[in-house]
Amino acid sequence: MFMVVLALIAGYAAYPLIHAQPVTVLAPQPAADAMANYWQVWSLLDRDFYGTKPDDVQRTYGAIAGMVQRFGDPYTYFVEPQPRELERDQLAGKFGGIGATLEQTAAGWLLHPLPAQPAAQAGILAGDRLLEVDGASITATMSSEEIVVLVRGEPGSQVTLLVERTPASGGAAETLTFTVTRAEIETPSIEWRLLDENPQTADVGYLRHTIFSERSAAEMRQAIEELQAAGATRYIWDLRGNPGGLLNIAVEMADLWLDEGVILIEAKADGTRKEFTATPGQLAANAPLVLVVDGGSASASEIVAGALHDHDRARLIGSQTFGKGSVQLIHELGDSSSLHVTNAEWLTPTGRQISGQGLTPDVPVAEGDDPLAAAIAALPLVQEARK
Repeated sequence: MFMVVLALIAGYAAYPLIHAQPVTVLAPQPAADAMANYWQVWSLLDRDFYGTKPDDVQRTYGAIAGMVQRFGDPYTYFVEPQPRELERDQLAGKFGGIGATLEQTAAGWLLHPLPAQPAAQAGILAGDRLLEVDGASITATMSSEEIVVLVRGEPGSQVTLLVERTPASGGAAETLTFTVTRAEIETPSIEWRLLDENPQTADVGYLRHTIFSERSAAEMRQAIEELQAAGATRYIWDLRGNPGGLLNIAVEMADLWLDEGVILIEAKADGTRKEFTATPGQLAANAPLVLVVDGGSASASEIVAGALHDHDRARLIGSQTFGKGSVQLIHELGDSSSLHVTNAEWLTPTGRQISGQGLTPDVPVAEGDDPLAAAIAALPLVQEARK
């Protein structure tokens, strides 16, 4: 019995040696020949990988993203074509679309047309479930970005939507087809109003600013003109949650509130510096101004806040800002993908560094407290500081 067991053990031990799978031994490659390694890995994956393989474009995008990630900078990154298209529309403040919002539910994606926009004019109703866009099926697991890319297009072009509609009175659902002509849809970055009807604050103009898009400076001019006409003499500029946007727009908007002086210092790795300066003239000369900021106020928001604060033009109310003080170049690539590259760091007019630090408010507001109440209380302080 002992000899039988010993024979079995020997057989199991010898099996891998007799039936071993071939192992590819890769020859060492010099560092200068890294691309040879790249193509060798590409070929080995083609030959050996078991499962569904990504196509050539997906592999290339993955390789680019991995290379860019190696630079170790969160603001230097690669964007594939579809996300870049949405990013570009967001910064432009307009896009070609049908004028409807999407709602994700357990049943799928529902459409909600905006008044007087193409979707509503074509006959689409709120709650219609989107089934297809130009023949492409819409599933419950798709992201809103994937659907938006399908729906948007050049103004004047057409898109065909298949929807499912359940009658409000009940009964069987029906499928309907609509051909919608896209129009230019504007996405405002600033909303404005008089704060309230309280006699103590009826002269306060409130501006809620969500992103620094191409339209922002023009919207600010329009906002101040309309608020002044309505009786505004003091202003609250709310930058909470504003992640930034276009550098040139941030400089232009700071300039709207300054007569002179440095707005921004751009410092490059080679030691050179460039100053952006204000031009004469203000939207609301000497009008008291406070900026409301928080941890979501970043980049262009911090450029504006830092410039106006350093020149004693505005006080900051709220909580510490995000701390993004770098400038990115955006390179559009041939297939509409893009490469964002950190090219410089910006400093406030007095030379303060923002990266990793952010801006500290003059009047801190505890989490959960209303910063607008603190902003209103701070307005007279601004007025006194300007005298």
